[in-house]
Amino acid sequence: MSYLKTRYSEKNRPYTSYPEKLVNYLINESNLSKGMKIYEPGVGRGEHLIIFRNAGLDVYGSDIEEDAKDFNTDIDIEVVNLDTDTSSHDDLSFDVIYSKSFVEHLNNPTFFLKEAHRLLKPGGKLITLTPDWDSQFKNFFDDYTHVRPFTLKSLEEIQTSVGFKNIN
Repeated sequence: MSYLKTRYSEKNRPYTSYPEKLVNYLINESNLSKGMKIYEPGVGRGEHLIIFRNAGLDVYGSDIEEDAKDFNTDIDIEVVNLDTDTSSHDDLSFDVIYSKSFVEHLNNPTFFLKEAHRLLKPGGKLITLTPDWDSQFKNFFDDYTHVRPFTLKSLEEIQTSVGFKNIN
């Protein structure tokens, strides 16, 4: 059985109202609006993209697991390893790239962030959510696929190093 179907089975990770609350918060805080194109790497079960789509955004995703398509039959999901491979999408394709609990799974996050920079339109937004090492160090590696922890400082520095500006 795959990582997605094991770790994110409904038994292990029941569906909750958290994704809707988070996405609504991000839409308001990041000034996202209907018609914007958003790309989510590491889409998993697709809960966030479904909510973004319901809010009127044009949604796309990717995952390393083919099983992500089983969870997201009506969303355009490409299967790609963004640790080593580029997305099939054209340069400057997206207004927003959103990831939650993704970048810490990468051996080479710089490769992915360069790819994100390539995919974003001028003035586009990168929204990166990852467990904060300072508060999560005791259980960070409970997920056997976690590779690289980040602090706020290290996340800011890696994003700056690949050309992102106005990092908050």
